[in-house]
Amino acid sequence: MREGFIHINNNVFNTLFAISSEEQTRGLMYEEWPPPSMSFVYPTSSINKFWMKNTPSPLDIIFCNNNKINQLCVGTPYSTNIIGKDIPSDLVIELPFGTVHQSKIKLGDQVGIIRPSKEELKKIIYEKWR
Repeated sequence: MREGFIHINNNVFNTLFAISSEEQTRGLMYEEWPPPSMSFVYPTSSINKFWMKNTPSPLDIIFCNNNKINQLCVGTPYSTNIIGKDIPSDLVIELPFGTVHQSKIKLGDQVGIIRPSKEELKKIIYEKWR
């Protein structure tokens, strides 16, 4: 899994990038507290939904589209309830629970990937999704 950085407004977070379908399926399952931050990058906007089966740590789950937050959700450990509305997203960020509140993150906030660069990320996505 590739490491990098994202920003949400003035906050910068170290993150793991889940890009391939295998990486996205595993997500943060089995990660004890505190889990790392993880960013799920999708090649196109689509309806993305999550669950917390086999995930022992509570999470803040941030759905984004076109560099803006459009959903803020909470993931409850081990839950099989579906998380996410029928709203397209191209980036979903999982942070340790409480980070959204502590960092004053809200709907409509600007989001972006700092590293890898857009060009590097396009290449990684192409290689993992072909």
